[in-house]
Amino acid sequence: MDLRKIDLNLLVIFEAVYSAGNVSKAAKSLNLTQPTISNALNRLRDTLDDPLFTRKGPGVIPTQRATSMIGPVRDALRAIQNSVAPQAGFDPATANRSFRIVLLDLLEPLLMPPVLRVIQNHRTIQIEVLPVMDHPVAQALNDGSVDLLLTTFDPQLEGIGCEQVGTAQMVVAARKGHPKINGEITAQLLAEIGHVALIPKLRAMSRVDEALEFAQIRRHIVYTVTKFWSFPHVLATTDLIAMLPGDFARQAARFYPLDIFPPPFDFPDQHFYMIWKDGLKQDPGLLWLRDQISAAYRAGNPET
Repeated sequence: MDLRKIDLNLLVIFEAVYSAGNVSKAAKSLNLTQPTISNALNRLRDTLDDPLFTRKGPGVIPTQRATSMIGPVRDALRAIQNSVAPQAGFDPATANRSFRIVLLDLLEPLLMPPVLRVIQNHRTIQIEVLPVMDHPVAQALNDGSVDLLLTTFDPQLEGIGCEQVGTAQMVVAARKGHPKINGEITAQLLAEIGHVALIPKLRAMSRVDEALEFAQIRRHIVYTVTKFWSFPHVLATTDLIAMLPGDFARQAARFYPLDIFPPPFDFPDQHFYMIWKDGLKQDPGLLWLRDQISAAYRAGNPET
């Protein structure tokens, strides 16, 4: 392969199409016409002798060659951008950056509002929240599909950086005036009253089931949900209870009539982590975002 045949602009367009999964959306993001995008893709296809994308419904999906290329291409484009940037650091007032992050929805009201208040008046900074993904964390970070992951587990994978943001104690939440609760939750009540819980796949990210088993408490799960913000309304309008991270439960109780109780046994603390590709640990934009998120947590938890 003669690198002189590859125009850098073709790789920029390739990355945009890969990210958008749609030629029209990629054209809009780059402020180019759709024919320009299509012509550029055809040139890159001819050079690489691979279709790169195939049509599926209204969008496109990458070929195996495109999937193997995207990580190195994103790294190269970011390295070039960082090397020619006039500023040594990252200034949200002048930088042009789109961050892709995955975070559990329980962390969103705790961490994101302070960050958004910093960037809300800067038209060149965007944060895109992606759903929790089925494919491995390392793959998403290494191919650049995700810049940062905010979750409750440390993957302990080679090439993946990780920092503990904070710690939350688990609590039991129930509606105010619950007819079976008189000031405290006992082990008997925890087993007797029906629970709302996350679906098993998401529950596996915490140690709730493990802790309950160790305490020899078998709870009755009546209803399972796919996101934390389903809990408050269900709890406030039924006699079900739930085990939740304390920070989230207290935030929810600001808007819903909920009482919060300590669990009737010693429960291991819940840890929150930021996770990123280790090769980008000195990336100015990512460093800025990580600092903003850490500061947001400290502001809401001054004792940490």
